[in-house]
Formats: sequence, structure tokens, C-alpha cells
Amino acid sequence: MSQELWKSYFETGLESAKSGLVETAVDYFEWAAKIKPDNPEIYYNLGVSYMTLGKMNDSIDSFTKSIILDGDNSDAFANRAICYAYIDNESKCSQDIEMAVSKGAIESGIREAVRVIKEKRKKEKKKNN
Repeated sequence: MSQELWKSYFETGLESAKSGLVETAVDYFEWAAKIKPDNPEIYYNLGVSYMTLGKMNDSIDSFTKSIILDGDNSDAFANRAICYAYIDNESKCSQDIEMAVSKGAIESGIREAVRVIKEKRKKEKKKNN
């Protein structure tokens, strides 16, 4: 029963995210994670959803859980690097870029995403001051 339930929650989370219902997706991924806490895909998708909502610290926590469960997920390292860039943690951002590249990610793509997020953050800070 719980095997089917976590999968149903996970798949509903994916469909919700694809439909733009990201907060709903977060709920479903969290429910799935409570039932199946050893599944790195759940935490990865939860991280992406938090990232989409701008909840970078929650996103970092979720990507970290995913990485602990599956240390070969280059996308988790790359996305966590982007989150670290957003919160101005340069050293952890650089470490995660290196790890993502060592796992097969394309360095230029990650660096471009980091550059874009830093620009966006800079504009947000100017706007708020």
C-alpha cells in the first residue's frame, strides 16, 4: 500500500509541477518523502520545486538530501550551485560546480546559469534599496 502511495504522490507532484502548480507539487513531494525517505528523485524534484518558488535554503536542503542518497546526480550538484550563487555563498557554489562537472555536467551551462542568477539577484537588491 505505502509503496503505491508514495509513487502516486510523487507522480502527482511531477504533474503538478509540469502544470505550474509548484506549491501543490511541493506538498506531494513532501508527502512522498515521508513515506519513501530513501528516494533521491523525490528530494531532487522537491529541490527544483523550492528553487522555482525562490526558497533557496529549502532547495539547498532538498538537493543535499538527494546528493547524500545519490552522490552521482550532477543535476543536483548543479542546481545546488545555482542556489548557493543566489544566496551569495561563492565557495560552496564553486565546490558544487566542480562536483557537477566531475559527474558529467557541462561547465559552461552551469556557469551561465550562475551568471544569470547573480545578475537577477543584483537587480533585486538594487530594487529593494
